[in-house]
Amino acid sequence: MSFLEFVNFLCGSLFRNEKILIYCMSLKDLDSEQGMRHSVPINKGMISDLESARKKLEKVPWEFKCDLYDGVQDFFTYKENGEIGHISWLYYEGDPNRILRLGDGEGEVKFCLTFPEHRGKGLYPAALQVIQGYLKEHGYRRCYICVKDDNVPSIRGIEKAGYRLAGSVRVRKVFGVQTSRRRDTRFLRDSEDI
Repeated sequence: MSFLEFVNFLCGSLFRNEKILIYCMSLKDLDSEQGMRHSVPINKGMISDLESARKKLEKVPWEFKCDLYDGVQDFFTYKENGEIGHISWLYYEGDPNRILRLGDGEGEVKFCLTFPEHRGKGLYPAALQVIQGYLKEHGYRRCYICVKDDNVPSIRGIEKAGYRLAGSVRVRKVFGVQTSRRRDTRFLRDSEDI
């Protein structure tokens, strides 16, 4: 590695400035059974299944540890032959959130992971649709999801699940500490109409 490559690597590691797109799905007109009718078997996960998966995996992805890091409990999985192939976490108002300030009746899907061998099966949009149905059943009005502006496969899945772009935010970190403010969902574009 050249000196210039090293300096770029070091600056990229210590100072980050990423554009994050914020997508929203209004649940008010959503048929509460819509997400539950999907052909891909996405189910609400159980912590015991997650603990079992963590024991089996040689290298446990951090997306399998949100309950440990943030204390959140709701997640949805796709399982094949007893093994988790996809996971999506659900955060609510009051949960630790680095990008959005959620209001009453709002949830956010975060920290999703589809293992490479399961990609291309439509698991991500299916999971998002199941989560939409779950939130609607529990009286929520909106669901958000944030994604880096260069993550084209995730953006395709988000849009396929019916989410609309509601805004963006710059997330800045210095020495790994976020210095940018959280974006209040009340001030997102068309927040009442989405």
